[in-house]
Amino acid sequence: MTPIDNIRYKPTPGQLCHTFKGKDGVYPVVQDQQTLISDPLVAGELLIITRSVYYEETSSYYVEFLRDNRLFYTYFYEQVFCFDQEDDKLLRLEEPNITFNYPWALCE
Repeated sequence: MTPIDNIRYKPTPGQLCHTFKGKDGVYPVVQDQQTLISDPLVAGELLIITRSVYYEETSSYYVEFLRDNRLFYTYFYEQVFCFDQEDDKLLRLEEPNITFNYPWALCE
């Protein structure tokens, strides 16, 4: 997935994905204290998205996914980039780039 694809990408249940970088704030979906202990993603893992909910008031996605036969969840918050860098110059973008910076790409 290229950065442009990542801008338009929306997580959808049933998608098979592989991670290309890690993410820290990943938690198991369980009914005890273990749900408070982070189990970070690392590059090279496979996962299947099982649930995705967009919360407009916080501009965030709640995503549940299967990894290693266990259910996990995490949040992704909208990131807005209004500037870009070209050589040593800082450029203001006419239209901001919006991304959620997902750590995975769709398996093709």
